[in-house]
Formats: sequence, C-alpha cells, structure tokens
Amino acid sequence: MTLQEMTSYFFKLYGRRNRIFLPGLGERIGYLNLGICDLQEAIRKGQDVRTIGVAFARVVARIFCIAEHFWLLPFVEAITQKYPAGFCSYCQSFPCKCPEKRPDAIIGQVSEKQLIWSLRQWQEHFNILYGDKNRQKGMENILNRLFKETGELLSLQMMIPNTSLSLDEIEKEFSFELADTLAWTIALANFFGVDIEQALLERYGRGCWRCHQSSCICANFDFKPMKWES
Repeated sequence: MTLQEMTSYFFKLYGRRNRIFLPGLGERIGYLNLGICDLQEAIRKGQDVRTIGVAFARVVARIFCIAEHFWLLPFVEAITQKYPAGFCSYCQSFPCKCPEKRPDAIIGQVSEKQLIWSLRQWQEHFNILYGDKNRQKGMENILNRLFKETGELLSLQMMIPNTSLSLDEIEKEFSFELADTLAWTIALANFFGVDIEQALLERYGRGCWRCHQSSCICANFDFKPMKWES
C-alpha cells in the first residue's frame, strides 16, 4: 500500500466520524497534539514496543485526519518535494550533513518514483538520510521538534483569517507542515525501532479498532488522554 493509498484508506475509515466530531481544523490539530502527548507519556512510562507502536499509530492516523480536512490536500506530493530520494533538501548531502544552523530547504519537483512509496519505504529513507544524526542528538530533541511542528500547524491555522495567501497557497503551506510532522514522527519511530506501517495495520488494518467497521460508525468521542499503566 502506497502512502497515498494509506491516506485514502483512513479518509474512508474515519472521514465521516471526523467531520461530525472534529469539524474544525483547530480541533484536528489539537487532537493530533493530544496524540503526541499520549506518545510522550507512553515513552516516559517505559511502555513495551507494542504499546508504543499503538501510540505511534494514533499519531499518524491524526496526521491523516488533518489532511482529510482539506479533502484534496497535496500532502504526499509535498513530502516527495521536501524529502527527495537522493539528498537532504537542506544541505544537499546524503546522508544529511546539516550544520546546527541549517540553511533553508530547496524545494524540488514532485517525484513520481516516491509517490508510490509505502510508509515503510519512507521510514527506511528517513533512517538512512537522518537516522544517525537524530540518534546522536537524542530522543528529547526529536520529540521537541515534533511538538514544534504541531505548533507551526496551529500558528498557520490561526493566521488564515488574516492572510493574503490564495487558497492554493494555504493548502501548499499545510501540505509542507504536515510533511514535516510526519517526518519527525517517523524520526522518533526510527529512534525506538518501531515499524510504523506494521503498527498502523495491526491497529487499523481490519477497520476501526473499536467498532470493527471499514467505515467507522462509533458515536462516542472524547479528548481524554490515554491511561497508560505505570
């Protein structure tokens, strides 16, 4: 399953539920942030790999939830432009050799080759490109960058009413911010050796994990944090 196919699968799985319970963009970004908080708590409490995998799966599902808000957001195209196969878009090296204060990214063309990559292929790509550097900087740095990306999503959402950007430009900005959010989620999964694609399929591959339907019919929803065991 390509990343685009997986995104479409989640649109079908939770799109109806999301439109009812999470109608606003800000609500969806907040929902993602809570998922990252749950992931942080699972890590802090030393949960096993399977439980942490569930926490990662929930975060990725919520990234897809934000993409679904826009219906046709060019999210997968953006990740191919920002994270090309042959080099780091910031330092132009492979693997990445960015200095502490890295230059701005050079955004390239959409890669037809990468458009058909699976989530596992993307994870392998990020591990080769950034894995060693991220492991040297440590888990806290990766987690902080992940929270920073959700903050940038929220800032972008708050500026929409007063922006001079066109609709296409707004969607493009969100596409790149979501690409960065997924990239740092993958970076954290690589740090812990979690196969995100496997975690997603184990939790959602047979439909909604709660109602077991291919298009969720759950009529209960809340923003309560997960209660991980100590």
